[in-house]
Amino acid sequence: ELVSEKRSGRIKGRTVADGRPQRKYTAPEDVHSSTVSTEGLMTSLAIDAKERRYVVTADVEGAYLHADMDETIIMMFDDDMVDYMVETNPEKYGPHVHTNKYGKKRLYVQLLKALYGCMQSAMLWWKLLTSTLVEEGFVVNPYDPCMANKTMPDGKQCTVCWYVDDLKISHEKKEVVESLVEKIEERYGKMTVTRGPKHTYIGMDIEFMKNGEVKILMKDYLTEAISDFTEDCSRRAVTPAANHLFRVNKNAEKLDEDDRKLLHSITAKLLFVSRRAQPDIQVAISFLTSR
Repeated sequence: ELVSEKRSGRIKGRTVADGRPQRKYTAPEDVHSSTVSTEGLMTSLAIDAKERRYVVTADVEGAYLHADMDETIIMMFDDDMVDYMVETNPEKYGPHVHTNKYGKKRLYVQLLKALYGCMQSAMLWWKLLTSTLVEEGFVVNPYDPCMANKTMPDGKQCTVCWYVDDLKISHEKKEVVESLVEKIEERYGKMTVTRGPKHTYIGMDIEFMKNGEVKILMKDYLTEAISDFTEDCSRRAVTPAANHLFRVNKNAEKLDEDDRKLLHSITAKLLFVSRRAQPDIQVAISFLTSR
């Protein structure tokens, strides 16, 4: 995918490697990379709100490409992608282009950086970012490897949590947070940074209230789910599920393939929402995941 539009409206361009051939010789557990747990993130947000911390969220641009590839990976370009590579650097890539017996152009390159799509890229980026934070004096949480804390000279804790390349940094003092942002940018380049009480972070619309509370909404996901649903759902409901939720009619007519895919798509979307912004629908969604 070369160009996509994010939920925030930003246009993002990215090309990725097809890492599927790596599955033949790479065990998933050897290259697994964590993301901040939902429980850890929610606890962190509650602490941020209670302590009235200064919070920034930031996106590291091209994060994976900062990490060096740790093994020999050969990638093949074909057709138009070959032309793009040669356009970029004719002297470097031009002499190595060849045509196969079917008349298709081919270009083989060795990856030096962790390209999006390769199985180990996320793990390599996690190791790199973790090492940067450890060098700055942070201690990674033993229960959540994408959460790190540092007790500053004022005795207050600075917290960083990350979901791949999306960071959340907080401390009671603005200057502590901004200083860390500068250090990270010195290492990884200019980031897209959001400051203030309102943030959009991994699909959640977060607002820190003046009374020490935090509000989390995911209206876009809910709107999409309602829009995708083909039946009328305009009536108000007192509870997310009726008394007959767990009654299964084994003789009911099965959904056709299109409706089955729609059911699973909407259920997956609402499952994501229920774990973050709508815990009241968890029972109903949990049941639907078994259908």
